[in-house]
Amino acid sequence: MFDDTSKAELLRKYRFAGKIRLISFSLLFFYLLLIKYAGGYSYINAAFFAVIFFEIILNQPYDFIAQRVNIYRFQYYQMAADIIAISWMVYYMGGIEAPVLTLTYYAVILWAGVVSGTQAVFFAVGLSALLFSSVVSLEYFGFLPFTGYHHYKMPASRTLSFLIGNVSFFFAFGYFSARAALVIKSLQRKKYEDSLRYEHRFRAISHLVGYTTHDALNHLANISGYTGLLLKKIGAADEEEMIKSIGALAHKSTQLLFRLMNFSQKPSEALEPVSVNGAIEDAIKLIHPLVRYSRITIEKRLDPANPSVMGDKNRLQETFIALIQNAYDAMPGKGALAITTALMDKQGSIKIVVSDTGSGIQPQDMSRIRNHELFFATKEGGRKLGLGLAALHEIVAKHKGTVDIKSTAGKGTIFVIQLPLFKG
Repeated sequence: MFDDTSKAELLRKYRFAGKIRLISFSLLFFYLLLIKYAGGYSYINAAFFAVIFFEIILNQPYDFIAQRVNIYRFQYYQMAADIIAISWMVYYMGGIEAPVLTLTYYAVILWAGVVSGTQAVFFAVGLSALLFSSVVSLEYFGFLPFTGYHHYKMPASRTLSFLIGNVSFFFAFGYFSARAALVIKSLQRKKYEDSLRYEHRFRAISHLVGYTTHDALNHLANISGYTGLLLKKIGAADEEEMIKSIGALAHKSTQLLFRLMNFSQKPSEALEPVSVNGAIEDAIKLIHPLVRYSRITIEKRLDPANPSVMGDKNRLQETFIALIQNAYDAMPGKGALAITTALMDKQGSIKIVVSDTGSGIQPQDMSRIRNHELFFATKEGGRKLGLGLAALHEIVAKHKGTVDIKSTAGKGTIFVIQLPLFKG
């Protein structure tokens, strides 16, 4: 099921299509009036006028209709109404003698691809082929009164060629429309997902900024205090110690804000050798203000060989921050988080294990997480964005690695990440 945003976007496209319908059928009506006024063959009668009136006035996505119907089924009603109207006009304006009018079928098929998807396209193709074939066949065999301007009956071979050719093109154009729609929507979805992942990144930043700046401001406040004391106690015995404290606090503040600045930057496309242990250490330091006042312990068991991978340090750091945040959310009271790295010489990779003693994941949710379902989240409330694990899978995949998840409800969760080693 689509969300409210997708539904609003679909309704916007329906309204745009309604405007096109209104303009095109209005132009057709005035064109037919012009033909009649110029002394040509008049196609206008009460039935024809009723069809045009229906398409211009009634077959529109008015709000009072859209609010009372299933908007995803409404498209089929509109397409069916358009195709029936077109088929009637094809018959009335010459039937098999009016091949140019069959182009209007393609407009409906194209509209189905742009607005909806594959099912709608082949619904439009199937109904168009059925009604067009019926009109041509029934008129040729005399079951429908002849309405052509030129009283001339096509030979059977030409009629069959005309019929098969148009129906074949309906299906060929339908396939093209469906494929083109899939490509366009895939690009739109990728753009949308990228923007949502950046939203996740910025939400993580905003979540950390409050804690990080709190520490930085405390450091800077102490610096100001010590500076004031120095001004009053120049020459005192403890002057050297205070100066050292000022330098240490300034250095800590600079490092803290520098890490935050690097994390907030747009990920680089260029890859370079990255120390996995270093990325984990930086992630822990950056998120330390968040977990410092909790009853959560972080245990590090990092391989002393300090293996490296070819990657983006900031993106790997984002991965470890997401895992630590997930563990923090899963252990609201207290708990233990363990981060282990191990060199896997035989596989030519490094294994990273992040385990917690939190609430774990329910069995029915594991399949959705393993399928990288973008908007699925086990968190409740306003933080239920469902992007952290999706971003994790995306980053690991870009580093040509794998992610495995093991969890027991009520006991905890284990994430196992394997990344190929840098072979320099």
